Amino acid sequence: MTDHVFEMSLSLNVLNHLGINLYSNHPAVLSETVANAWDADASTVSINLNVDEEKIVVQDDGIGMTVEDINTRFLRVGYRRRDSKETATTPSGRPVMGRKGIGKLALFSVAKEILVETIRNGERSALLMELDEINTRIGGNDPGLTRPYHPKVMPVDSIDFQRGTRITLTKLKKSINKTAPHLRRRLARRFSVIGTEHNFAVSIGGQPLTVTDRDLTGKSQYIWIYGSPEQQARVETSLTHSPRIEKRSSQTTSGMVVSGWIGTAIDTASLRDATGEEHMNRIPLMIRGKLAQEDILDSFNEVGIFKSYLFGEIHADFLDQDDHDDIATSSRQNIVQDDERYRALLDFVEVEIKHIKRNWTEFRNSEGTTTALAVPEINDWFSTLGLDTKAKAKRLFGKINQLGLPDADRNEVFAQGVLAFEIMRQKDNLDALDSVSAADIAGLGKVLNTSADLEAAMYHKIVASRLAIIDKLQQLVNDDEKEKFLQSHIFEHLWLLDSGWERASVPTMEMSMKKAFEEISGKLTQTERDSRYDIRYQKTSGQHVIIELKRAGVVTDTDALSSQVRKYRKALTHWLADQNRSGEPHSIICVVGKELRDWSDPGGRQDSADQLRVIDTRVVMYDELLQNARNSYDDFLRESEGIGRVQKILNALVPAPVSS
Repeated sequence: MTDHVFEMSLSLNVLNHLGINLYSNHPAVLSETVANAWDADASTVSINLNVDEEKIVVQDDGIGMTVEDINTRFLRVGYRRRDSKETATTPSGRPVMGRKGIGKLALFSVAKEILVETIRNGERSALLMELDEINTRIGGNDPGLTRPYHPKVMPVDSIDFQRGTRITLTKLKKSINKTAPHLRRRLARRFSVIGTEHNFAVSIGGQPLTVTDRDLTGKSQYIWIYGSPEQQARVETSLTHSPRIEKRSSQTTSGMVVSGWIGTAIDTASLRDATGEEHMNRIPLMIRGKLAQEDILDSFNEVGIFKSYLFGEIHADFLDQDDHDDIATSSRQNIVQDDERYRALLDFVEVEIKHIKRNWTEFRNSEGTTTALAVPEINDWFSTLGLDTKAKAKRLFGKINQLGLPDADRNEVFAQGVLAFEIMRQKDNLDALDSVSAADIAGLGKVLNTSADLEAAMYHKIVASRLAIIDKLQQLVNDDEKEKFLQSHIFEHLWLLDSGWERASVPTMEMSMKKAFEEISGKLTQTERDSRYDIRYQKTSGQHVIIELKRAGVVTDTDALSSQVRKYRKALTHWLADQNRSGEPHSIICVVGKELRDWSDPGGRQDSADQLRVIDTRVVMYDELLQNARNSYDDFLRESEGIGRVQKILNALVPAPVSS
């Protein structure tokens, strides 16, 4: 044999544009080798990824190639097989997938070395193509000039099969470590002809690809099916569950037939695969059983939540007819957008999407009402509404159901929807008070009772949320962390300090000691001026409160605290007098992390409390602060079991986030 048994002629421009830059991922490249196997009339294709050796091997049992076949077809870039009627189909009658003869260049997108081993009618051949050598041979000052490249002739002793072709990719440009686990699904979704029906089996790592690897229709809640009765039946047979099905007319306005299906998912989360890396919210376009366009949905401006539920698979073989121009772009990953055949397909899909949207909205609204009214408490509430109000409530339930939330989240939104609905009704009732006469006590009582019910329900939810926060704080083992958290939040959330300071008694004034006392600095002693300026005071229900937060690790005693807080008390008294508000009540709360030293004396804690009470001061520990607040809120929840109908709905659908 000579070094010139095999010859490929191409320019560097062709290699760069149609080879090296053709694809960017392994599944896309391997789909080209699978398509070539289909065109070679193979019945089996095996793909093996050797992660340790960074090697990919693809082998088929097709008709194989002679040296003449390799040179005139495989190595001939741009070989147009379909120009010959005899080769537009395979010997078994398959319509071939390849058209432009550039698919083999895709291999250079991911590998620098490609070993081809093949046998046909007993004639064995092997050649090695090296990207670096190709660049050297055909490179130069004129990258557009076509130059020959002669692949290396390789020994044929390793050909241990009787029919077909084996392609080995080495010196890979990207690791296949992440590709291997997900290749089955991604490759399966690129073909619809894999399986016994088409006598075309593809395996990866020895495991055959199946319909379930495509993982498509199983996620549908509603599905619209297209194609001939036989094609529609095949889609139905592939279903692993029982979605709501509608069989649709499949003809475009130009008389061409579309097949496939479009579905809507139960929720948007189900359209993301288990790895979270791939989303199925798309409708790929398949031509001759092979992926032609990743997502036809990108061609439409449909906005709103509905679009995020769509997925499916559209087949349009009429886009690739042998006697018509090739509709695929040179990248082989898209379609020529202004082709009239493609425009006809887009028009068809657009009409279908609008139809599906109307159906989807109707179905989800109907099911939303059914789902909501299955909750006895909501059903009882719904039965009290008038006809017009019921219609509005149904629309609300439908919109909530359109969100496609998991059951627990959907129930919570149902509960919040009822609450919001009642608030809007309350507003209407309040507006109607203008027409209520003084004698219409019943009308006034209705508004008052509804208001009380809403207020209790909303406060109940607030209390449950606060208890959840307290429980989390109590789980903190590090006392310093508790103290830091409370220092950061206690002044904006006084309920952490005293559960009685809320609702009608929300603090009306808050400022730092330093800022307040700057107004009367001339009347204060230097010691008073030097008081910690980050201590704040609040006015709540007419009482001024000074809060002193001690670091959790600090140990002090009653005398030291008394001396310190007297400064605050005296400064506050001066300030009130300056404002002509002497005599207004005030108190001081000291929050500590450690027990006071003198509490360990017999009767020490009571003596300490008596001493501090004289100067309107009390001491509470961080843990006691949280436990006291928790006990108060627990008492409220226990005593509020008999509250109104709105709260019953909240209780039924939204378990309180409180630990037992």
